[in-house]
Amino acid sequence: MRSIKDSVFYSEVLKEVNYHFGDYYFFDGFIVSEIKEGADFSWDNAKVIIDEAAAYYNTSGNDIVYISNRIFKYKIQPVHWLRFSMYAFTLKGYGIVATNEIASRNAKFESTFVRSKVKIFNNLFEAIQWAAAVNDSKKEGMV
Repeated sequence: MRSIKDSVFYSEVLKEVNYHFGDYYFFDGFIVSEIKEGADFSWDNAKVIIDEAAAYYNTSGNDIVYISNRIFKYKIQPVHWLRFSMYAFTLKGYGIVATNEIASRNAKFESTFVRSKVKIFNNLFEAIQWAAAVNDSKKEGMV
């Protein structure tokens, strides 16, 4: 799997945010995350990026699609998703790019903790196409 930096989509990034636990790429209406190898991703980490996204997009999240581009192995506590939900930051959609069976099973388990629509992809290209389509459907509905 490849990083967003190595893709044709990198030129579309509006803002890049880098933390010790991961890199985040803000696009028009969606975010792509790449958590770093070996990171122990927690609610505290999620809260940092939630606040960053809320400020950048001026939103509570209900109009943002989030894509987790899982190019590295890292740890996440699924119970932390409950805290995410309690924080009332509801996403428009949550995409997970998982390229092997174990990663797909973990993503399916994780999706039980998320209130947003969750979709699992085999590659980043499909995930970004989906995010763009979800955003386009909202824009069309507003016209």
